[in-house]
Amino acid sequence: MNQREYERLKADALSEYKRKLDAIEMVWRMSGGANQTGASSNSFLESSVGKGFLSQAIRNALKLLPGEFNIRDVEKQILAIDQALASRIKRASLSSALKRLEEEKEIVLVEKGKGKRASRYRKAA
Repeated sequence: MNQREYERLKADALSEYKRKLDAIEMVWRMSGGANQTGASSNSFLESSVGKGFLSQAIRNALKLLPGEFNIRDVEKQILAIDQALASRIKRASLSSALKRLEEEKEIVLVEKGKGKRASRYRKAA
């Protein structure tokens, strides 16, 4: 291993660590943090994905996506952040949430999908 490879591997590990830490923080906030007794709440993990949580998960994934993206890119990024969450998200729900974010002007539709070709989006300026 040389210095260049060491630095690349170190940067990759740090990037992955930050993504996972952000995902844990997001889950903690969405679960309500600590409950009244001070014990952590697991009800979030046991329930279905709550209202607004999918949009927040997409927003967090978009922070890590460069340029243009489609639904599959978002899905892959959410999977990289949190596999448990990604396994509970339906693609139809993800598509609807992306359309809502477009209506709210948080993302811009670059090219409307047709047939098997997915719509392409980019982050709003």
